[in-house]
Amino acid sequence: MSAHALTAQDWRAAMGSFPSGVTIVTTWREGAPVGTTASSFCSVSLDPPMLLVCLGHDNPALAPIEKSGVLGVNILNAQCRDLALRFGRNPDDDRFAGLAYRAAAGGAPELEAATVFIDCVLEDAHDAGDHKIVVGRGIRINHNSAAPPLLYHKGNFPKHRLR
Repeated sequence: MSAHALTAQDWRAAMGSFPSGVTIVTTWREGAPVGTTASSFCSVSLDPPMLLVCLGHDNPALAPIEKSGVLGVNILNAQCRDLALRFGRNPDDDRFAGLAYRAAAGGAPELEAATVFIDCVLEDAHDAGDHKIVVGRGIRINHNSAAPPLLYHKGNFPKHRLR
């Protein structure tokens, strides 16, 4: 292995070697639902219940989350590959067209297709390079199914046998 300066491509390849679950983070913008696919997501604290999700500064869901103060994390199952791709594409598309969703008790849009939905209020947001670390405080969880999770690894959604 030759030594060279670390590039963004090197970093992406290394981080892509770690499989992650896939979520759709949702909120509202002027009364309309907004959402984005995110795999940079994890638990932060049990007491109080807190999580984080990392969103690029140019992500169209970031400003509405900061303005509304609510976010929902919809954890996807292995059958939701098309949904993950849909919410990862051009933000000018109507991502919610034809989808079943409802306003959760805390306010964020809950996708009926999600395996688990975590309703959060915005606790904090921190600049971190070209992204922002968004910290949400969980106020409600809805377990919709026990289906295996959708995984993301090396730029793909691999087939897996998790149960």
